[in-house]
Amino acid sequence: MAERGSGAIGILETRGVVALSAGIEAMMKTADVETITIERVSSGYLAAAVRGSLAAVRQAVNAGSAAVEQYGELRAAQVYPKPHGVSVGLLENGSSDRLARAIESGAER
Repeated sequence: MAERGSGAIGILETRGVVALSAGIEAMMKTADVETITIERVSSGYLAAAVRGSLAAVRQAVNAGSAAVEQYGELRAAQVYPKPHGVSVGLLENGSSDRLARAIESGAER
């Protein structure tokens, strides 16, 4: 796994929780990436960000996008190969960081 603050970032924005859940599940199972945040963008719209090597993030975002389109609406998908450290910090310290940890800890049970 990439060190904190290093590596590529991939972001999926969806409409609906089911679509986002399917996208996150596909990203995590397809590539060696870490979910760093899940955010509510606006009413019904959510985004999730993952971090890892550039190849892993590209693979994860492609798989996540396909899964989202199968279950709902994909609003946007983007890969940032070399994000600035401040950008990574903003994503990691988002208000929904607790939600991402809760989802990850629930998967470990």
